[in-house]
Amino acid sequence: MTAPAPETAHDEAHREYFKEVLQTIRKIMSEKYGLKDVSIRPIGSDASRLSIPTKIVGSNDQGERVRYFGKILGSSDLVTARSIQLFKNVYLHMNAKDPIFGVQMSAEEMARDQYEMLKRIYDAGIPTAMPYGYHPIFGILWLVVTEFLEATPISSSSTVTPAEMDVVFMYLRRMHRQRIFHGDIKPDNIMFGNKIYIMDVGRFRDGVPSAKKQAYDLACMICSFLGCRPVEEIVRMARKHYSRRHLRAAAEYLELVQKRPDINFTDETKEELLRLLKR
Repeated sequence: MTAPAPETAHDEAHREYFKEVLQTIRKIMSEKYGLKDVSIRPIGSDASRLSIPTKIVGSNDQGERVRYFGKILGSSDLVTARSIQLFKNVYLHMNAKDPIFGVQMSAEEMARDQYEMLKRIYDAGIPTAMPYGYHPIFGILWLVVTEFLEATPISSSSTVTPAEMDVVFMYLRRMHRQRIFHGDIKPDNIMFGNKIYIMDVGRFRDGVPSAKKQAYDLACMICSFLGCRPVEEIVRMARKHYSRRHLRAAAEYLELVQKRPDINFTDETKEELLRLLKR
């Protein structure tokens, strides 16, 4: 049996650093949220490529165990987000379209954007994780705290009913009518639990026309259901909430959406979508 490799100085420093991060989060949850006996557990999530998602559990003043969702953001998240947004903008430019995606300049800005956008969605009456606050941990790390939801993404489901799909398109249309543009619609950000939830957000450039932001959101929403419902049915449902002009505008972003690593569909499906959306 091979003996485990001895811990290096780097490993030890990394462990101590993470221990300090957890201690600071426990202090935040105690001082800001009144929790005692706080435990923090990272949540494995392939969908969360821009953060460290955590489940935070503690006791409130009544001795009840309560749960929160915490998202730790730092410099690596910022670099990853910038790279993704840059790729999308370059692709649009190469295809004679205006870049529409923006970037944050710091982890603090990223945390603030997440909090403020979730609050706008929540205040609009659209189910999402209630945002509670965002807090500096130390250095360049920030923590976003939201409601903990018992829900699973549609990416984990092979079936979605027409009624459920109708609700999701209705939520998106309500957001757009209130000039709330998501920027990162994908199967992992549509969650099913006691309600249907719209989660997380991306970022558009300042000054981008609303029509282009809406078109990209709509294209992503249509493509998010491709693993669950027939193409014609999805387009028919989208047409119930959006005009033909809106659908034709969404068709202009299908090529870009197909390049996303978190939304998958074939060229054949893309051609069928283009035919239906443009007619």
